[in-house]
Amino acid sequence: MINIANESLDMELALFQIGDMLCGLDTRHVQEINHNFKITPVHRAPEYVRGVINLRGEIVTVIDLHQKFSMPPSEDNDGIQVVFVRYENECIGLLVDNIHDVVSANHFDISTPPSNVDGISGAFINGVYRMEKELVIVLDLDELLKK
Repeated sequence: MINIANESLDMELALFQIGDMLCGLDTRHVQEINHNFKITPVHRAPEYVRGVINLRGEIVTVIDLHQKFSMPPSEDNDGIQVVFVRYENECIGLLVDNIHDVVSANHFDISTPPSNVDGISGAFINGVYRMEKELVIVLDLDELLKK
């Protein structure tokens, strides 16, 4: 007999680095991860919008998470990677410093978020997942991408 209730307690988190922080997003929202795109700036866009890219014929807005979190902007270098997420039937790119791994996390192991972490508003944080040697800031995609 399969226990359906216990299966829903686990989630997979795609882990990535933003500055000194290890962050994670539920993989159900992640479409793909890629790098080496030419980002075209968009005039009069909010400061955190780095620009747009053409992803196989779809124009995708790219958000610099450094700027979104009131950190110094990401540097333009070949190491920057983009996590593409699907949000409200739209593909959006999130500029991150490094991609790490995908880990399974039990909902019971994700703690309530503090009011802020390293100066980042708690509104962007769903919780904190404690791994063996590191803490993962689990991001709230809805709050992060609110217009």
